Amino acid sequence: MNTKLTVRQAITWFALYQIGSAYLVLPAAITSVAKQDAWLSIPISLAFHLMLIPLYTSIARHMKGRTFVEYLRCLFGPLGGTIAIVFIFSFPFLECIMTLRNLGDFVTTSIMPETPYDAIYFIMLIAVYLAVRSGPIVIGRCAEVLFFFFLVLYLLVRITLLPEAELKNLLPILENGLKPVVLASINLFAFPYAEAILYLFFVHHFSDTKQWRKSVIVSALISGSMYFFMMLQIITVISAGVIADLTFPTFFIDRTINIGEFLQRFEIILAIVWFVTIFFRLVLLLYISAQGLADAFRLRNANSLLIPLILIILAMTNFIWPNISFIIELNQVWPYYAMIFGIMFPAVLWLTGKIKGSLESIKEY
Repeated sequence: MNTKLTVRQAITWFALYQIGSAYLVLPAAITSVAKQDAWLSIPISLAFHLMLIPLYTSIARHMKGRTFVEYLRCLFGPLGGTIAIVFIFSFPFLECIMTLRNLGDFVTTSIMPETPYDAIYFIMLIAVYLAVRSGPIVIGRCAEVLFFFFLVLYLLVRITLLPEAELKNLLPILENGLKPVVLASINLFAFPYAEAILYLFFVHHFSDTKQWRKSVIVSALISGSMYFFMMLQIITVISAGVIADLTFPTFFIDRTINIGEFLQRFEIILAIVWFVTIFFRLVLLLYISAQGLADAFRLRNANSLLIPLILIILAMTNFIWPNISFIIELNQVWPYYAMIFGIMFPAVLWLTGKIKGSLESIKEY
C-alpha cells in the first residue's frame, strides 16, 4: 500500500492549513497595527518564513526517514519521548482546541446565533475524526480536489469586488514609517507561518527531502499570495479604519456584494471556503497530535487515541478563553509563544544534531 504523499497533495493540504482560521481573523489584527499599510506586511512575513525553511530542511535531512518523534529520541535519548509529549500538548494540540473555538465563535456570532457551540464542535469533529482515520494519503487526495473549488470561490469573490475598490484608501503609503508594518507582519508570521515546524511530522511520508521542501515553499507562496490580494482588496473596498473595528472583516466585506440586485449573499460563499480550510487545519493538527503521541508512547495504532483526544478537545474548547478581552490579551502574547516552537525549538534541534554528528565523526576517526 502506498504511504507516500505526492508533492501536489502536500502543497494543497499545507496551503489550506495555512489559510485556515487566519483568513478571517488576521486582517483585523494586522490592520489595527499597520493601518492602510497592512498589505505591505504580507510579503515581509512571508520573507521571514522563507528564511527559516533552510533550517527546517536541514533538520529534515538529518531525520533520514525517521518520524519526528524517533528523531527526538535519536537526539535526546529516552528524554526525547517526553519532549515530544510536551511539544504536542503545548503546540499542535493547543492549536487544535483554539481553532475549533474560532469556528464556534464565527458560526454563532455571524451565521447561526441560536446554535449551541457543542453542536458545531460535534459535527465538525465527526468529519475530522473520519478523515484522520483514513490516513494522510486520503486526506491529501481530498485536498487536491477541494483546493480547486476553494480557488474558484476565492477568485469569484475577488473579481466580484473589483468595481468597489478605491485605491485612495491605500494612501498615504508608509505614513507612519516601516516600523508598524514590520510589527504587523509578526502577527502573520506567528500565525500561521511559525507553525511550519509541524510539517516535519510529514517528512517520512515523502520519497525525497527535496519533495518535502518544495511542498513547504510552494504552499507558503500560494497562501501568501492569497493573503496579499485579499488584504489589498479589503483595504481598498472598506478602508483600514473600518477593518480594525471588525471581528471578521472578510465576512463583512462579502456581505456588501450586490450586483444588479441578483448576485447577493456572497458571505455564505466565504463561509463555505472557510469551513473547507479550517477542516483541513483541524485534520492536520489532530493527525499530528495522535500520531506523535502514539510514537511517543510506542503504540502500534494511533487511531486508538483519536476518540480520547477528541473528548479532551470538546471538554476544553469552551474554557480556552472566557471572553473577547482575553483574546485581545492572547493576541499580544501569542507571537512570542509561537516563536518559541517555530524558531527556538528547531534551532535547538539543528544545533543538537550538528553537535551529535560532530561527536560521532570524532569517535569514528
